[in-house]
This record gives sequence, C-alpha cells and structure tokens, in this order.
Amino acid sequence: MTVQQKNPRIQSVSLKRSSEGRYLVLWGATAKEIPSPPDPNLILTEDDKAYWYDREYSGWNVEKVNIPESPRNGAAGKRVIYLQPGANHPYMETYTQTVRERCAQADMNLTVFNAQWSAKRFEEYVNEAIASRPDLILLNPEDQERSDTWYRRINEAGIPVVGGNFLADNEGHRYLLAWTGPDDWGQSRMLARHLADCLGRQGGYAILQHKKGNSSYYARTWGVISELKDYAPGMTHLASAPGMEAEDAQRSVETWLEQYGDKLKGIFCVDDGEAMRAVSAVLMNGGREDIKCVAAGSSNTGLELILEGKLEATSYQSPVIDAETAVQSIVDWFDGLSIEPIRYLPRHIVTRRDAADFLDEGILISSLNLERLYGHIREYNWKGSYDFFGDLYNRFLTAHVIPTEMFQGICLEILTGIIIILAEDGLSVEETIGSYDSLAKHIFSRKDIPAVLEWMNDMCQRAIAAKAAKLNRKTAIQEIIEFIDSHYTEPLSLKSLSYQFSISQAYLGQMFRKEKGEKFNDYLNRKRVEKAKTMLKGENVPINKVARELGYSDPAYFYKIFKKIAGLSASSYVKENSL
Repeated sequence: MTVQQKNPRIQSVSLKRSSEGRYLVLWGATAKEIPSPPDPNLILTEDDKAYWYDREYSGWNVEKVNIPESPRNGAAGKRVIYLQPGANHPYMETYTQTVRERCAQADMNLTVFNAQWSAKRFEEYVNEAIASRPDLILLNPEDQERSDTWYRRINEAGIPVVGGNFLADNEGHRYLLAWTGPDDWGQSRMLARHLADCLGRQGGYAILQHKKGNSSYYARTWGVISELKDYAPGMTHLASAPGMEAEDAQRSVETWLEQYGDKLKGIFCVDDGEAMRAVSAVLMNGGREDIKCVAAGSSNTGLELILEGKLEATSYQSPVIDAETAVQSIVDWFDGLSIEPIRYLPRHIVTRRDAADFLDEGILISSLNLERLYGHIREYNWKGSYDFFGDLYNRFLTAHVIPTEMFQGICLEILTGIIIILAEDGLSVEETIGSYDSLAKHIFSRKDIPAVLEWMNDMCQRAIAAKAAKLNRKTAIQEIIEFIDSHYTEPLSLKSLSYQFSISQAYLGQMFRKEKGEKFNDYLNRKRVEKAKTMLKGENVPINKVARELGYSDPAYFYKIFKKIAGLSASSYVKENSL
C-alpha cells in the first residue's frame, strides 16, 4: 500500500491538557500541503528547499511493509515499551511523564528505557525490547539516520511500532503503524519568516543548532537557511554552531558578536529555554539588545522572555500534547480504529500578542452576556440566538488558549438556562432537547469545540421551535419556507437566502433538510416542475419561456430537471397533454 496523502489531518488539540493541568484550545492550524517530489535530475544545493524534500516530507510517499493488523480488543492490559532517547531536558521529561500517565489511564502496562542520549545504549535497548516481546513499542529516536534500522528490526520481529516526536527517515516510515509529533520543518520555516519580517528582510543572521544527526538539527538549521534564501534574499547566513546547552550558546554568541559586530542582526535559537536565556544575557551584557531573536519551544522561559521584550517569537510545541497524541494513536490502534500514518501537531508561532495566553494569564472570555441569549430564546429570536454562538466562537478564537473548565462551564450554564426556559412553558426537556445523560455526554466527551458550539446552537433552536409550536407561532425555518413557496419562480439559492435572512448557508441547508426531509434544491426543483406542468398545458406555450419564468436561466438545465422529476421530457409532456 502506497501512502500518498495530500491533505493530512492535523491533530486537533482542543481539550488537551497543558503541563499545568489546564486544557488548551489552539486555533488556526491548517493542513500541511505535500508538494510533488523534485525532479531527480535537478542539481540542488543544501540551501535549496527541494534538497531537503525527503527529510521534510518523510513518510508521505512510501510503501508500507509488514504492517500488523490490530487485535481490535482494546488497550487495557497491553504491554508497551517506550524507548526514550534521554532525559535531563524539560521537554523530554514532561513527554515521558505524560506517556506514563496516559498509559496508566488506558490501563496499559508501560516500561520505559532511557538511553541517556547514547546511540549505542539505544541500540542495546532496541534489542532488549524486541527480546521481551511487548504488544507494541513506542520509539523516539534522536539519531534519525540510524532509526530506519531500528524500526525495520522491530517490524521484522512482528512487533507493532509507533514513532514519536523525533522524525523518522522515509525508509523508517515503511515499518511504522504511525508517526506522531511536531511539524518541525513547518514551524522552523514560520519562525524564519517571522525573524525576517522583524529585520525588514535585511541583514546577517546566525543559528544555534540542535545536536547534529537528529531531525531537529536538520529542520532548525536547513529549514531556516533554505526558507530565508527564498523569502528574504537580502539576508545573509553568517554562521551556525551548537546551541542546545546554555554554555555552548553563550560561547557561540560571544564569538559572533566579536567576529561579525554590527553585521549580526538576528539569531535563530534552537531552544527557547535556558539556551535562549543565556543568549539574552550575552546580548544585554554586550549592549546588543538590538539583535532580534526567535527560538523553538514555547517553554515558560521562552514565553516570559517574549513578554520581557527579549525574544520576538517562539514555536508552539507542547510536550504534553505531543505525548498524548502518540498514546492516543496507540490506544486507537488497539481499539481497531483507523489511524493516520502521519499525525502532525498544529503549527503556531507565539508572539507578544498571545504569549500571555500560553502562560495561562489573561484567559478570559470577556463580556459574555448569557441573559442576552436567554432573551433571544424567550422572544423566539432564532437569528439572535444564531448570532450569539457566532460571537462566542469568535471570542474563543481571540483567546487562543482557554481552560476546558471554562468552556464546559459556559456550555452547562447555557443548558441550564434552556432547561429553565422550557420549564416556564411546561415543555418536556427530554422531548425537546434530549435526556440529561445525552446532554452531558455531548459536553464532556466531544473533542471538537466548534461542533459542540454548533450543537449548543441547535439546542437553542429546538427550544425556540418548541415554544413557538405551543403558541402556534412560526419557527425560523417555517418563515423561510413560506418565503420560498411564495417566490419559487424567482432566482433562488441557499446563498441568496442566507444573505437575505442573515444566516450561514451551511446552517440554513441543515435546517431546511430537517424540516422538509429533503435538500433545498430538490424541494425547489420539484415545486418548479409542478408549476411547469400547469403552465405547459396551455396552447403553444414555448418551453424556453416557461423555463425563464420559473427562474431557470439555462433552458437545457430545466429540460434535464423536468425529465428527472416528471419521468418524461418537457416536449413529450406537452404532446401528451395537447391531444
């Protein structure tokens, strides 16, 4: 099976825990576009984007080998081994702790092997893991080039293997059930463009690098260089040096300041933690706070540096969400669910505009007036209710990060208000919006927040419809249908109606189908054809004229619709009814 997925799904992080125990909502992530591979006959250099195609888009054009079938009996009781590259780094420590916690919640038996950043020890642990015959292995390989061998050997032993965090090479993807982790290349390119914009796309820049040989080394070095070659040709790459350790970062920046002086305008730092803090100290001590910096990470240290004005931006990358995504893929596979061969985390650049949100500060949905919504329901104002949820969604978009307790609390409060309003008119809650159990399930188990808000709006519309029916008042959709029935001979479409009644086209389509049991176009065409039958019974009535009078600008389309609904052509119908 060759996997060629052009629009991969980006893992939603709605209702995912942060390291502080709160839940996050990250909006605006888009699918990663996978371009076609470059012409193999092209002569490329390392600063060309296409040169790194196989690393950046690894796994998208591979043929899977010997992929085992899921047992389809759940994750509980399964033995899982996590091969960890090393500890002594906040990201890896949090990632591993989260894997432990989520495996425990799924009742899986987890064993962690910590290679302590040694490829030799990692090799030994791969052998030990294979020998122990677990139900699945989660492998996070720092050495990207050697990982192919490790994945293949696990696969050949008949053990399911999932890759996490550090990228695998193309060859390694052949043997994986799935790979999950950050889109390191995509985020590095976004950071590079942000740095260029801060510098007016001019000046020299330098890069503090990850440990050579792992996927982050390539993404955060050559992703930056190749991106700026195209995006900011006026910028010059001055130097690159190791920078994961604070001491290395400090020495490198001190050397660059002496060597390049005012030519150095920007720094791309591989990590926004202690390494970036060391960079900031060197720049301040050297009187070079004019140098613009961006960094990968989004640790609390990096976020604080942004708010202090010492860092321009950092890439959002949560170790908790990273680990949860890997474990969720494992659980899904044991349950027999289809899992994506590649599941990226969303891409996002944190700047001063939203850094406070990610530090769990200022997370507020301001001026939320639920009484306004309740007033709309009591006044049968379906449009006002619809607009309320559109406004609420925009508030969430502005917040970027919210605690799930806040989101769930808002939903529960709205449902409570609906229940009270239904009780005022003696209406049954269960008959109108469903059982209390089903209502709670929608709020607490659904992971797609926009879908929950749409569902909440539907509950309000049901309440309005129930109240209106009791008093023999017209509902919103009934008003629209009456308009259609009176104007069906005019040019009509869901789009034009959505503009006229100030409602989204998609929601109007849903409301119409629920009310009439058929699609809008089918209903409209059926009414027009019934009218056409009456009009065509007269003598010498031109069919083209009938089509135009019924709102069809294209007579050929009218002929097609007429035959489909009436069972015979318009001309045949005229002949039969003129005898």
